[in-house]
Amino acid sequence: MEKVTDAVIRKTIEATLIETFDAMMSMALEIADDSKATGLDESRMVGTINFCGEVVGMMSFGLSEAFARTATAAMLGIETDEIKSIEEIKDVIGELANIVAGNLKTEFLDVGLTCIISTPSITSGSNFKIDPADIAPPLKFTFRHQDDYILLELCTREEIGAIEDVMSDLSSELIVERVAGVDIKTAIINSVIDVFYTMLDMEVEAILHVPDSFTEEMRTVGSVTFAGEIDGMFNIQVNDDFSKAMTAAMLGMEVDEIESKEEVYDVIREVSNIIGGNLKSKFVDAGLSCVLSTPAITNGRDFKVSPTNVIKPTRFLFSHNESIIIVEAGVKGDGSASVEAADETAEQRRVAETPQQPAIPGGDHEVDQFKNIGLVMNIPLQVTVELGHSRKRINDVLKMGPDSVVELEQMEGEPVDILINQTLIAKGFVVVENEKYGIRISEIVSRKERMKSIR
Repeated sequence: MEKVTDAVIRKTIEATLIETFDAMMSMALEIADDSKATGLDESRMVGTINFCGEVVGMMSFGLSEAFARTATAAMLGIETDEIKSIEEIKDVIGELANIVAGNLKTEFLDVGLTCIISTPSITSGSNFKIDPADIAPPLKFTFRHQDDYILLELCTREEIGAIEDVMSDLSSELIVERVAGVDIKTAIINSVIDVFYTMLDMEVEAILHVPDSFTEEMRTVGSVTFAGEIDGMFNIQVNDDFSKAMTAAMLGMEVDEIESKEEVYDVIREVSNIIGGNLKSKFVDAGLSCVLSTPAITNGRDFKVSPTNVIKPTRFLFSHNESIIIVEAGVKGDGSASVEAADETAEQRRVAETPQQPAIPGGDHEVDQFKNIGLVMNIPLQVTVELGHSRKRINDVLKMGPDSVVELEQMEGEPVDILINQTLIAKGFVVVENEKYGIRISEIVSRKERMKSIR
């Protein structure tokens, strides 16, 4: 960091945590020697927050699960046995991380570094390691309260001019409406299938249930978060054996040629970044401003990565041969909104906006739903002719140059597809008249089907 020195960052973090624990929990924290910290290798909870904009990176705030319970009870003014659920503990840990990150953000803003912070995520378990992107040497802080310890790590760097316009001038109601208009479920399923095919030459399929034979062994999770008008998260999880197979496929080598875990982590980061970026594009297309965090990696055996209670993630399952890919995604609009809830709202709105006409009693035909079609006859539509299509791996695309030939799956002489707003409505053949290309229609779908495509 250049505009904000490490000394200023240290002072801010130390003062914030000590004052917060004193004021909110009546607990006295002191700076400790990290070599003497105990309890952080057992069952623990880590709150993680990402910085995006002209400051990028990640802050993690970890403590033992037992101390997390004690801190939660102190903040809520109750006894530890009165804590109702793990969600209460997660929310308190997320709030503590949020307070520290918020004060850091203020320091950055005071020197002209525009940035935003993500909603916290919580990693809990007893056997895991969080590996942030290698963007800068991490700053480490250790605190002690009696025999309990807190470990805080910060890894950030400046990216001057990198901020996107994410300052929201939309009402919360409009944000929720636009989120509901995004088909998140379809976007994720299509993106996962396409990315695995194009990048790794792996065919995966969406499945509904995990096979009985599947067990979660040593595994790797790639995580990205959304911040701005969209707060949310995206995780992709695979067992270590499959993550190595993915790495070998992307790098064009054999599994036994992989030299380090960092190669595997970089591939999982790239996959999570691309799929998360595709989802971000859907939000931007819907008129929502957001930024995507730098991907983080969590590796281990006994752990779970989840958002705080304001986000309800939805799980998606995919398979490749006998390997399982687990994806979790969730977004927050005004209050909590899961992917399923957003999709349900979108479907309800679509049904509400579609004129519904009852069938004629005793008849075999429906009332004409298009009797007022004249009202929309002047609306412009995009007409596209698709000569063919082809799927290529990224490695093959990068090799393209002048005189390269892209082979299409369409056979010579076959009719081409004619689409209206990306919906097939006819087929035809290419003709040339007066030195201009055109399409002679040879086959067309029914009028009723064409009218449905206008919707």
